[in-house]
Amino acid sequence: MQGKIPDIWQISAEYDRRFSEGSFRETDSFYQWVLKCLSPNPMKSILDVSCGEGHLLKWAVRLYGMDGWGIDLSSAALRVSRQSLPQAKLVRCDGISLPFPDSTFDYITNLGSLEHYTDVLRGIKEMARVLKPEGKIAILLPNSYYLIDIIWSVWRTGYGPSHQQPLERFATVGEWKNALQNGGLEVVCTYAYNFRFPKSGADWRWYKERPSRLLKLLLAPFVPFNLAYSFLFIGRRKICP
Repeated sequence: MQGKIPDIWQISAEYDRRFSEGSFRETDSFYQWVLKCLSPNPMKSILDVSCGEGHLLKWAVRLYGMDGWGIDLSSAALRVSRQSLPQAKLVRCDGISLPFPDSTFDYITNLGSLEHYTDVLRGIKEMARVLKPEGKIAILLPNSYYLIDIIWSVWRTGYGPSHQQPLERFATVGEWKNALQNGGLEVVCTYAYNFRFPKSGADWRWYKERPSRLLKLLLAPFVPFNLAYSFLFIGRRKICP
């Protein structure tokens, strides 16, 4: 059960503290996989909503020459982004109130962040609003029925999944899909995400620092789709008749 919802400045301060102490990130292979799922055309614009330290934007610029934009609530995260990717346009703001005109971006990403917003539906509507009619969006969201959590966490402790965030939500693949559609997005494809096999030294170092993730990666082939760790939804703006 979720307790009292913290206000936006409490959340911002908590993420500043966490980013100052260490990075929130996935493997390089993960960010490359997300971009591949989007099948982006080179040189187009991309907005990473809740971009953190800019890891997705780095690969968007490096692999596809994209015009990278990012927003995040954490000034500590944006400070790192500006140092590592000075050509990106970065804005500090809340994901439920994007400071951009309608139909601005060709591509939008939101990876493991929407579930932490104070208003999830409003966050979806804002991303749908600033996405171009022909654009595409990729959103990663966590499963409330992840098989490893059910077997290990719920069975062993009696508690459900947690990513130790100030505010978090979990849902099934169907529940998340309904929420995205209610917010003005049409889901065209859904991928299960159970971590990506390491393809570089940096990836292997990431797993070395997180040995439990390596175990989960090894178990991934045995996890049914609906019981995956997370889901990557590829969508577009819903066109009203």
